[in-house]
Amino acid sequence: MLTISEDAAGFLIAVLEDAQASRETAVRLTRKGDGFASSLDTVRPGDVTIAHSGRKVLLMDAGTSIVLDNRSLELQATEDRLRLRIN
Repeated sequence: MLTISEDAAGFLIAVLEDAQASRETAVRLTRKGDGFASSLDTVRPGDVTIAHSGRKVLLMDAGTSIVLDNRSLELQATEDRLRLRIN
């Protein structure tokens, strides 16, 4: 299963709070070409969910979850912003 660092989880919570997302909404990771894309969404049947501090923060379908098995989601600082990175 994908693991999420504390910093990445905090970043996802901040994204959800900034968007004034409902408690049922989380960030969905989907495969896009050779990478991944994110969007706000709600749980669908068969989804894998990851929670932090009692809130669902990340959603992905079973196929994406398999691709990300044994990987981690980290927060990375660049010169101009913070971004999520899959290691």
